[in-house]
Amino acid sequence: MQTAAWSELARLASWRRITVLCVLSLAMAASEGAGFMLLVPLAAYLAGSAALPGQLAWLAEWLTGLGFTLALFVALVALRAALDYAYRIRSLDLTVRIVDGLRLRAVEGLLNAEWSALSKMHQAENRALLITTIDRVSYAVTLLTGLLRLSLLCAALLLAALAIAPAVAAIMIAVAGLLALLYGVVRRRARHWGAETGRHYTALHASLEEMLGALRIVKSYGRERRSRDETAAVFGRLRDAERRYLEHTALARAAFQIAMAAALAALVFAASEYRLLAMSALLPLVAVAARSASQFGALLEHWQQWNHAAPALDQARAVIAEAEANAEPRMSAPAPIRLAQRLTFCGVHYGHRGGTPVLAGIDCSIGHGEIVALSGPSGAGKSTFADLAAGLLAPDAGTILIDGKLLGSEERQAWRRRVAYVQQEPVLFSGTVRGNLLWGSADAEESELVAALDRANATFVFDLPNGLDCDLGEASRHLSGGERQRIALARALLRTPDLLILDEATSALDDDSEIAIASAIGALRGDCAVLVISHRGRLSAAADRKFELAGGRLRQSTGHRHSLPPEPALTQQFSANSPLLP
Repeated sequence: MQTAAWSELARLASWRRITVLCVLSLAMAASEGAGFMLLVPLAAYLAGSAALPGQLAWLAEWLTGLGFTLALFVALVALRAALDYAYRIRSLDLTVRIVDGLRLRAVEGLLNAEWSALSKMHQAENRALLITTIDRVSYAVTLLTGLLRLSLLCAALLLAALAIAPAVAAIMIAVAGLLALLYGVVRRRARHWGAETGRHYTALHASLEEMLGALRIVKSYGRERRSRDETAAVFGRLRDAERRYLEHTALARAAFQIAMAAALAALVFAASEYRLLAMSALLPLVAVAARSASQFGALLEHWQQWNHAAPALDQARAVIAEAEANAEPRMSAPAPIRLAQRLTFCGVHYGHRGGTPVLAGIDCSIGHGEIVALSGPSGAGKSTFADLAAGLLAPDAGTILIDGKLLGSEERQAWRRRVAYVQQEPVLFSGTVRGNLLWGSADAEESELVAALDRANATFVFDLPNGLDCDLGEASRHLSGGERQRIALARALLRTPDLLILDEATSALDDDSEIAIASAIGALRGDCAVLVISHRGRLSAAADRKFELAGGRLRQSTGHRHSLPPEPALTQQFSANSPLLP
């Protein structure tokens, strides 16, 4: 893993928490190592001998008898149990801090990214990041804390073995080093399969999201079996990757267990056959060797599993880095922007990265209190025009003005607070009608909520169970499309916007719903600027002016109600000073 990734983990965890966890791990290891060393005098007492191996002779000076030694042994076990409890709690706190910090950083990065970058991201990948990938990071962090604990414990056990029988302990260290080198091959394969598993999880999220979003189409086409088979194929590829990883893990574990069993058997045979050690030292040494073998095996397995899970952190950091690289400029206290006269486009060009220009040389204005309709073929750039007007996008060339003042990067963020957007597919959040309306204005009084619903022709809300406090449930599926759209319109009106944008807001609604919304929009004439994106229909017919967008160019249609006086001097001034795309 890269140094930057380690720095990221340390920053999220805080050095104080890391230090506490290291101290607890070290104390646990020391208490267990000391406990195994006490087995030597215990074995000597039970054998009827007070003599200890030379390197442990100093213990006989202050161990006054079997009772004291047993009491000390129990105290060490109790101490280790208490330390283990504290370690587990601290380890969980550290893992939660890292994972929650990473998840919140991802959420913040996505929310603060420029819309031009955010709209091009694969949202299925972002959902996989926030749910599955960061959960795998949680597992990786748990493994990392386990690696710390097991490393210190193995070191303490080897020190205990050195104190009991230095020559035999040296052989144990050599065997452990050889096995660790052999495990390196398995570790590299584990990292490969870990990255592969991450890609399959992302594909699974995308596949399931697509299927669940198209259930009506799936059933109407009678493609249940096909959808089931396609989903099963994605599951199969994921399980194949997991199986290959498990096969490598199981083979490595089996080889390690056989090797350690053989080494331990050879140790016991040599020590007893050639009288290399007294029985009081041999039995504790066998216990230390057995414990070391199991803990060293767990260490290598944690190491392998860490390499399998670690790519999740790299994947998470890559998505977060992309979002943060496209972050909007931070504003400390944005100055309020109000539209009192007109919103003006002066020679505006915009093109998607690496593609042909979507808009070229757009000159137009939308006056305060005016309803303007924008039409054009699909893909002509109508939604891009709306995003520019809303301050979500910045033009590649040309300028956008609010009452003659330039709409720069900082001003765009302030301007968005004065814009309300209603899109084709109404977006309502899980919760109550009241909760959804308060998205428009968090401190609105109930009388204001009632007035907004009335202006949006959405008084049907008061006939719902519990009225404003009716729980809409997931995606408010028990409401019709027209009802959802009118609640969305009421939420937009609650903002008292200077600019209201309706992007194909009635294209999928029935006549009654369209009439209700068109009536509500008509009543806004003179209160705020309204931009209606529509191919046809009552909203378009109610417009004061109509524009048509085609081939990146904008032209005004005939038959409009009235036109605002042009601003030739202002338009020429900013067009002359603005670089235009060729």
